[in-house]
Amino acid sequence: MGNTSKTYTGPNGGKQKLTAKARAAKQARDKTTAMKEDGKYNKRTAQAFRKNIKNIDLQGKDVHHRPDKSMVLVKTKTNRGHHIA
Repeated sequence: MGNTSKTYTGPNGGKQKLTAKARAAKQARDKTTAMKEDGKYNKRTAQAFRKNIKNIDLQGKDVHHRPDKSMVLVKTKTNRGHHIA
């Protein structure tokens, strides 16, 4: 009856079907984007935010950066698709 895994999200298992060359190019683009100032700021502040949270299970949670620079914990599935405003 199909895959019942909670991480399974489609016929590709949630992954893009890319050639090795396309995957390498995408990884390079993603790394360049992540290492820009905005990406470094987001990573730095998200790590600090998570470190200071007490008594909350962080499993399956991401830090969402809102446009007003505030942060909130949301489900990873929701945050990765940028469905939140």
